[in-house]
Amino acid sequence: MNPWPAVERIVDEATDPSGLRDHGLQLIAARRWRATGRDVPAAWVEAERSAAITALAIPPLLVRIRGVLEGPILVLKGAEVAARYPDPALRPYGDLDLLVPDAGEADRALREAGFRPAEGEAAVARPQHRPPLRWPRSPLPIELHHAVPTPSWATSPPVATLIAAAVPSAVTVDGIETLPPADHAVLLAAHAWLHYGPRFRTRDLIDVAVMAEGIDPAALADRAAAWGLGRVWTATVAAVDQLGSQRGADLREPSLAGEHLGRWVGALWAPSRGAVPRALAQTVGRDLRPWPGEAWPTRLSRLGRAVPHTLRSAATYRSEKR
Repeated sequence: MNPWPAVERIVDEATDPSGLRDHGLQLIAARRWRATGRDVPAAWVEAERSAAITALAIPPLLVRIRGVLEGPILVLKGAEVAARYPDPALRPYGDLDLLVPDAGEADRALREAGFRPAEGEAAVARPQHRPPLRWPRSPLPIELHHAVPTPSWATSPPVATLIAAAVPSAVTVDGIETLPPADHAVLLAAHAWLHYGPRFRTRDLIDVAVMAEGIDPAALADRAAAWGLGRVWTATVAAVDQLGSQRGADLREPSLAGEHLGRWVGALWAPSRGAVPRALAQTVGRDLRPWPGEAWPTRLSRLGRAVPHTLRSAATYRSEKR
């Protein structure tokens, strides 16, 4: 699962910066285009600066958190995957995801140590994590997870089981751990499916390939099946294998409606046909119900604001709300 030759070709062929951005490839493309003499959009240059600052900020932020919290701390997704890229600054991410045994207690301890609630609409709780916190002088919000982010119909292992199997993190901060690579690869596929269903973003496929590198494919398939994600994993591996035939000119910006539809269609990959109706109801319900701690009037207001923008780029719509 070495994705990099295919990724370089995709980036070289691409002509639409917005498509590259929406597939999470803007940092890779900026470096590649500069090296091959192509003009780099100003927005990408700014994204490179932000990514470099984020990469530098992660270790001291984790050291500070480690000094406050007792017990295991596992890094999930963005920062952990970035550490496995050729350069961590090539993988964009906007928060630091941490899995801890007791997210509520960790939240209380960090607040007492000076961490403050993050700001904006994205700063509310989600089904898998507490409302994000931020250290006053850090550019990165922290999400304390009490569950791993998977489709609601999956059967991911209990948090205690995952924490018991933890291994040292590639971020290389003393006392900071992560999931074993096989579990992490399945989690990355599950998280991508949770948000996009079978409408894969190229960056998500790169992430899975990077984390799964060197692991026996049969062992990965068995791990995914244990999570109730056997069919999702099969589809994800097939998409990774097809990176070699993906054309850069074909990268498209998904619309807000298309993104929701992709999530809903993703329920069809539930473990069995009999599980599909419930999985579909759970998936649609997750999109329509209020977030944890959110009142129905607030949720309905958010839905009302989004409706006129359903045919617009999902990424552009979200960026304008920030």
